[in-house]
Amino acid sequence: MPPLNHSSDSLSPEEHLYRALRAADAAGRLEHAEVGLALPEAEVEPDTRVLLLRQVYLARLEMRQFRAAAETAEAMARIGPLRDIALHDRARALQALGEIDAAIDAQRLAARNAPPDRRSFQLWGLATIQHFARDDDAALATLRRGLRLAGRDRPLLKAHAAYIRLENDRPVRGLAAIRTKLAAAKCGQGYGQYLLGMIAFHMGDERAATVHLRTFLRRNAGIDAAKALTLREELRRARLALAQIDTD
Repeated sequence: MPPLNHSSDSLSPEEHLYRALRAADAAGRLEHAEVGLALPEAEVEPDTRVLLLRQVYLARLEMRQFRAAAETAEAMARIGPLRDIALHDRARALQALGEIDAAIDAQRLAARNAPPDRRSFQLWGLATIQHFARDDDAALATLRRGLRLAGRDRPLLKAHAAYIRLENDRPVRGLAAIRTKLAAAKCGQGYGQYLLGMIAFHMGDERAATVHLRTFLRRNAGIDAAKALTLREELRRARLALAQIDTD
């Protein structure tokens, strides 16, 4: 990255993107990104325009301007590059607005537009929204589709399916192996802690549930506004489960 110019008028789109990425707060991120976007369209490559718009999107999320965030994500999706990521972002903002059907539609489009290496992730994202919308049969069907494509995230998808089944008092085959494989996988150290905790909770294994859910909450104690929004329901459920354990 070349040194930044002193005058913002002479900065390139990439330099505005750099400044947006380095901004100390949402207002600064928004300002730098919008200045970059205001440059003549011929000067801004499509991928750079998408990345500048994403900084606007993240700033709007942090400011809790969810409608503006959804509209920004839609504009990102129209450009082309990273279309599945833009649609995933739109789904996240719509979910925050309580527009669940629209969020599911956006996330379904994200899965359809995802390259092969991200398709299982986007299908898992769709299943998560369906699960929290209480459409568990649809969530399980989506996870089955995702598992046919999954690679390193396979233990995560299998565990999420097990969690949904346990929550609905349905049998789960190979539950011990599902827990062991997720705990040993790299993906088991982040979101996997939530799934391991909720599986243990629904099995009545309060000790394991407490360890995993407290680890999940501790790791997400200082997350940014966008990630906090994404994990809002998981954080709520983890706290409720721990509160129930504490009162038993």
